[in-house]
Amino acid sequence: MKIAYGDCRTNNPKGYFCRRTITNKYFISYFETPFLYEHEGRLIKGNAGEFMIIPPGMPIHHGAVSEEEIYINTWLYIQGEGMEELLKKYPLPINVAFSAGPGNILDRFVEKAKKESSIKNIGYEDKVYHLTAQLIIDLYRLYHRDPGTAGRLERVREEILQAPEKPWALKEMADICGYSVSRFSALYKAQFGISPKQDVLNARIDLAAQMLKYTEFSITDIAADCGFQSIYYFSKFFKEVKGISPKEYIKKHKA
Repeated sequence: MKIAYGDCRTNNPKGYFCRRTITNKYFISYFETPFLYEHEGRLIKGNAGEFMIIPPGMPIHHGAVSEEEIYINTWLYIQGEGMEELLKKYPLPINVAFSAGPGNILDRFVEKAKKESSIKNIGYEDKVYHLTAQLIIDLYRLYHRDPGTAGRLERVREEILQAPEKPWALKEMADICGYSVSRFSALYKAQFGISPKQDVLNARIDLAAQMLKYTEFSITDIAADCGFQSIYYFSKFFKEVKGISPKEYIKKHKA
């Protein structure tokens, strides 16, 4: 593992927007100013003090909020084996800006890792790997300790799972967190590995399965009680999630 290139506190020109795709390197950046970044074809505003991790092959599209503003970031590209395994063990949001508490912990890492990569002393790649592992672990700890992004998402998910039958709208969920709909959706999926809409649907289906198993209510009544407006869509989604129809589920568990 080695640092391909990087820099601390880069002052980018007014209105500058970075657009590139790197096929064999991870990109990590800390932003000291607000910025825009592209996610799934949409521009999302990131906040000062947020990080981004972008894996190889994904487009790196970020820049100034307006033509009259600059953005400042510390950034680097990491090349070589090991990053994928680290991020599996210590999962962090990918392709989405996230907060890991106050302070820029990336500057010192970039300085140390660049020094190791330039001098190339014996074992420098191992040294860079251990420095990178320490960075990812520290980011993981800070991210999950931070009452900001992670805490807000956990809070809204808890509300959803406690009452999935409610007519949850994306804007309502996003408002609880204080984010725009697009930013909320991206952060939610990065945090939990599932979209908020699918999470609500799965929770409704789980609630319906419990009612089918332990009550004598009709399938129509259960569908309505779990927030479904149509018995057709309830049956369709139930089979998609559980693999069998509601009627087959009743037979299986009440035989």
